[in-house]
Amino acid sequence: MTCPEWTCNPFSFFMKNEIDCVFYLLGNRTRRDILSTLSDEPMYFNQVSKEIGIGQQAMLRHMQALEDAGFVSTYREKSELGAPDRKYYRLDSTFNLTISISKDEFVIDYNQQKMSDNKSKGLFSGRFGQISRDPSLALAALRNHLEEIDHEIEDLQMGIDNLRVIRQVLIQKVHEIGRINFAHVERKILYKMMRKTPTSVTELSHMINEDKSEVRNGLRGLQSKVGKGKMRNLVEGLTA
Repeated sequence: MTCPEWTCNPFSFFMKNEIDCVFYLLGNRTRRDILSTLSDEPMYFNQVSKEIGIGQQAMLRHMQALEDAGFVSTYREKSELGAPDRKYYRLDSTFNLTISISKDEFVIDYNQQKMSDNKSKGLFSGRFGQISRDPSLALAALRNHLEEIDHEIEDLQMGIDNLRVIRQVLIQKVHEIGRINFAHVERKILYKMMRKTPTSVTELSHMINEDKSEVRNGLRGLQSKVGKGKMRNLVEGLTA
């Protein structure tokens, strides 16, 4: 996904981060409606404009932003009546965005999914096999499959929610230890390294938005306070 330069009152800025791009685009209700409409089937420009209920000039701006960012793509189909080829829009981006907010944590997970058609077909056929060519039978089978998948997702989500509760308790305990035993920069390093593994002082400096000299001092402080184990090894690896 690439993000173009947009004008956003009162300043013009460039979306350097894909997450920023996603929030910028999806923060607009009209663009969300466009994506929801195209999720049913590809449509040509006038169809989308009519479905959403906005003028063509406004629709053009929204479509251009979505296309430039890779959310939608276009293709052309020949008209059966001899008219010029008709330009269709369809969804063209696959990713998961998860936001987790609690009293002790704010995390955004963004994962792009890349799956070939062959793999998609293999996963489907490996589980469900062939679908009947009879439309009525096919629709009934597909509905049953969708219900089955939705139930499985619900069960998995419940398990994920339970794991998040346990994870949150662990994070709370980390913060309790940090507040009592470590200085400010040491705590910032500690909290970040509990979740991620920086490979250099420079990378860690960017992660916590502190000067490298402050980071080195914080690492030395941590090294003197943490005992043996994985955390000590991580700190020593950066201070070596």
